Amino acid sequence: MTTTAPPTGAAAPAGAYRASTRQNLVTIAFGWWLVLGLFVDGWAHNQFGETLETFFTPWHALFYSGFLAVAGWCLLLASQGWRQGRRGLAAFPDGYHLAALGVPIFGLGGLGDLSWHTVFGIEVGIEALLSPTHLLLFAGAVLILGSPLNAAWRTPTGRRAPAGVRWVATLAAASLLAVTAFMHMYLWGLMVVPQGLGWVQTRGELSAILLTALILAAPVLLLLRRFELPFGAITLMYVLTHLGLSAMLTPGDGRVPLVALVTGLLADVLAAWLRPSPARVWAWRAFAFLLPLGVWAPYLGGAARLGLSNLSLELWLGVAVMTGLGGLALSVLLLPPPLPREARAEEG
Repeated sequence: MTTTAPPTGAAAPAGAYRASTRQNLVTIAFGWWLVLGLFVDGWAHNQFGETLETFFTPWHALFYSGFLAVAGWCLLLASQGWRQGRRGLAAFPDGYHLAALGVPIFGLGGLGDLSWHTVFGIEVGIEALLSPTHLLLFAGAVLILGSPLNAAWRTPTGRRAPAGVRWVATLAAASLLAVTAFMHMYLWGLMVVPQGLGWVQTRGELSAILLTALILAAPVLLLLRRFELPFGAITLMYVLTHLGLSAMLTPGDGRVPLVALVTGLLADVLAAWLRPSPARVWAWRAFAFLLPLGVWAPYLGGAARLGLSNLSLELWLGVAVMTGLGGLALSVLLLPPPLPREARAEEG
């Protein structure tokens, strides 16, 4: 028995076309291939610097082959939708319209990257992160990596979605956090001490800590806005991100991944205890404040205690409290107070 594509004029099938949990996990696996290539390429830039003279390197091969794998898989999913009679963005699984945009954006960035390197050579230092073509690659990668998270978010279930859906959301968010941390490695507060910048006293370094705190808190609070996270989800996101950063920037130094493990477990315990959710606003606000505080108070206090930082008690504790206030502010943006009835009527 053979299956043929419906006639061109046939109506698209009713109902949403959704990727299965298994298909989403395959997308995530291919996406992590891309992320691994990104961190290996970053390691090469940090190790070899100005000696890199060509676009065609083993680490670029790993990075771009990861893109080809995840792009090919997303197009395969779209071909299944096409055979069902769906056209345009509707041929992609629900939530994968991000990948439909991300694949050509990344491809354009890759072609631009090749041309840029050919004309201007290989960037060194922060220039390698902020060159226009690399920012285009970053934008495309975020759209692709975010597709499984978007798909999980749009799944018609409540906060206690099936475990597979919640882990899809967690793993996809972890890849987004890792890529964002990569692009902000020069401002990543948790790498200050291991990179020998431990005498944290300048405004710039303290600002980096506050920025890092916001980036670490954002995906956790976003996920908790939609799902009841399984225990270990926050630990997984934090550890995977900092394993990549540590291996790239400080090979052989396991202090930062250990900090990520301990603070991630603390955050998971807090989430299990407080059960933050939109229905429990007080718990949501308390968790948003305690999440970054539980990362930065032990980190900064421990660094000061071990002589790795010259921050006074007032300064390191004050900065830690500021990170908590930043998390609280994020929680208000993600879950603002309800509007008065009159304001809702005007919006309607």
